[in-house]
Amino acid sequence: MSDAISWLIAGPFMYLAALVFVAATLKKVVSIAKMPRHLRWDLYPVAHEGPAGSVYQKVEFWNQPRSFSVVHELAEMVPEMVLLKRTFLYNRRMWNFSFPMHFGLYLMIIWLVMLKVGALVQLATGIVISAASTGLWAQVLNAVTVMVGAGGLAMGLFGTAGLLWMRLTDEELKDFSAPVTFFNLYLLLALFGVGFAAFIVSDPSFALARNYMASLISFKPMAGLPVLMLLEIVLLGAFLIYLPFSRMLHFAAKYFFYHNIMWDDEPVVKGGELEKAIGGYLHYRVNWSASHIKPEGSWLEQATTNPARPDQEAK
Repeated sequence: MSDAISWLIAGPFMYLAALVFVAATLKKVVSIAKMPRHLRWDLYPVAHEGPAGSVYQKVEFWNQPRSFSVVHELAEMVPEMVLLKRTFLYNRRMWNFSFPMHFGLYLMIIWLVMLKVGALVQLATGIVISAASTGLWAQVLNAVTVMVGAGGLAMGLFGTAGLLWMRLTDEELKDFSAPVTFFNLYLLLALFGVGFAAFIVSDPSFALARNYMASLISFKPMAGLPVLMLLEIVLLGAFLIYLPFSRMLHFAAKYFFYHNIMWDDEPVVKGGELEKAIGGYLHYRVNWSASHIKPEGSWLEQATTNPARPDQEAK
């Protein structure tokens, strides 16, 4: 592969992919945040109220102070987000593969951060981070980077392959597996697989990866990278561009699921923002039909009128 093509892939393409990922993700998150309030589940206990469960379970709750505990909220969220607690409890077979795939992704994010730290150190001090570095801290940073990167690639590859195997062989799962689900798994399998192959064949110490990160930070993209590393860059860039438009955006949407659906216990106060929002929602038009629905009427009209059913009109 020519140096020009290598430079285009390693530089402009990667910058473009990162820009699209950040811009599209922010746009999606803002659009979700601006959506109408979701129907609340009203399931207790509410995590941020801790042992109290919910103020609404108390007598004359409107006279009771509301409590909010970030510690209790995180104690509920972290095991679910990091360890996939509910999958472990209710679908252990799926968890055996889903957990390593997700945890592999988490490790790869940590690995990228460690590569960036090492790259910044090299740019600022000229000290090369490697197993042969004179400083113990540099040797430790290099060793931990290798362990985290290799572990993340191996776990991600194992978990993704296992989930793909389950969806291809389990008759029950096939009914819930849309083509896009398989596309996502094949993309992740290629991402982890090529990354692991590049690690084994081309960059067992991740020195090239660290130097490449330094080249991106200094806006001096490298040319002449090994083919496997260039292929991994192409896959990573494609993944970043695709991610905000895919179902995998649930990594950001989960925040709203927890806070706006499961745990939203904000009271409706007269003249408050929530009351105003709900008042606006009542004027939304219903664009589906049924015997008890007034065609194209608002939700307020549906609640305050009682259109006759066809069988009643006949009488």
